[in-house]
Amino acid sequence: MINLLKIKGSPRPESNSFFILDKIAKGISNSVSDIKIKTIEVNKLKISPCQSCFECNKNGHCIINDDMQDLYEEFDKADIILLSTPVFFNGISAQLKAMIDRCQAIWASKYEANNPIINREKSRLGYLIVTGGMTPYKDQFIAARKVASMFFRVTNTEQIGDLTVSNIDKKPVFNREELATKAVEIGKDLVQKI
Repeated sequence: MINLLKIKGSPRPESNSFFILDKIAKGISNSVSDIKIKTIEVNKLKISPCQSCFECNKNGHCIINDDMQDLYEEFDKADIILLSTPVFFNGISAQLKAMIDRCQAIWASKYEANNPIINREKSRLGYLIVTGGMTPYKDQFIAARKVASMFFRVTNTEQIGDLTVSNIDKKPVFNREELATKAVEIGKDLVQKI
């Protein structure tokens, strides 16, 4: 069985980035017979910002008791992680950034506490989806890529690639059939790499 974890970083119910994420997930689910899909809508969760208290350095666990505790387990179970976000001020969404910052506990559990809260031997694949409202400009997605790269590394996930889409303010993804087709193909390709 494949455990697919879809992480929706946009606060909007029907977002461009989530539309693409769903198309990639469709390509994955259409390619395997035994799959469990979990969707995390970060905006609907209670995730406090990291307090940089370094308590996680002691035993590898975050002392903040909120929805993030369940997410650590979801990251660990996942075989494929799809991470989607719109561009917010040239980076990722605030909601998603709070979640990723709290992954400091995973890092600390591995390198400070020597008590990993995630299976370091398990192979995971990751894929990033980022949408930007503006027409393309230099380094439009560089900050989102950097932050996502750290998330994938700390969760022991091999990032296979990313799909970035510009100009969604004028050309929403819902009207771009070629993009939907490409996203489904990306999902099919991901399954082949497991």
